[in-house]
Amino acid sequence: MSKGVNPFQDSVFSLPAEDFALLQDAIAIRLNKEKYGSSSFEELAEQYGRKSVCPSCGSHESALNGKTPDGKQRYICNDCGQIYTILSDSIFHSTNKSFDTWVRYLVLMTFNVPLEMTETLCSISHPTAMLWRRKIFATVDGYQNHLVLHGRIWIDETYVFDSTVLHEDGFKKKRGLSNNLLCIVVAIDTFGNSYAEICGHGRPSSTRIYKTLRNHIHSGSTIVHDGEKAHAFLIQELHCTEEKYIADNSPEYLKKMALINNMCAWLKRYLYRFIGMNTEYMPSYLNWFVYLYRVKSAKEKWPTISRILRHLILTETTFKRKRP
Repeated sequence: MSKGVNPFQDSVFSLPAEDFALLQDAIAIRLNKEKYGSSSFEELAEQYGRKSVCPSCGSHESALNGKTPDGKQRYICNDCGQIYTILSDSIFHSTNKSFDTWVRYLVLMTFNVPLEMTETLCSISHPTAMLWRRKIFATVDGYQNHLVLHGRIWIDETYVFDSTVLHEDGFKKKRGLSNNLLCIVVAIDTFGNSYAEICGHGRPSSTRIYKTLRNHIHSGSTIVHDGEKAHAFLIQELHCTEEKYIADNSPEYLKKMALINNMCAWLKRYLYRFIGMNTEYMPSYLNWFVYLYRVKSAKEKWPTISRILRHLILTETTFKRKRP
């Protein structure tokens, strides 16, 4: 074969549109099989050992009950008689898009691209793109609830504009750390565990900082911070020691606080991609940010998309589009 000559080019160009689409599907199936070990959600469920769960009563006790018209295995619940499939209690229940389309969407989600780009590159509608984002977010709801940082822990606050105030009568943008700004407390430890949570509006009080972080920092840890007075009560109550570096942009401050400053910058860049979001969903965006930070930190051990796929297929949760 001559260099640069593709022997399949003429054959591919001669294919009718319908056959060309089938060829594309076959190529996608092979690529996904080679990369992820599966080319469908049913195969993925089998690969990672997902158990059948009754979507009605949550029972794991079931029996086989034939196949669906498209060949998927059905189960019948031994407790309530509900008939379902392996995906009935997952975010992939009733999806009519291909595994390959979902994988492309997930890749884009890991780069936190705007919805318009996912719509174009995945050939899906805006409502579908939004629905899928919320389905994925639903699998990490509560992800941070049980996170506890320990050892040496950096803490700080970052601020983003609360777009909901734009709809208030007499809105006037204020300067400084006003109540127009959402305060987000950010923390990270030496083991790469991170935490990000809303802490009200404007500059936080000692009480707000304590309530936000008290269940997420191990007692006796070392708190590295910028000397904010509101941190003192938390440090005292959790019997922590402190390392304090005043935010004066000195070489020592920039070096010692680089880890938390970088994380705050990453978080702000992430949130700025979704300017105008309803702040009702902010906790979901923060959960995804922290989850993705952890997954990407371990990408050398476990490829990012493979790990996310495993998480999604094993999570027992559903999300339905809200009807007006």
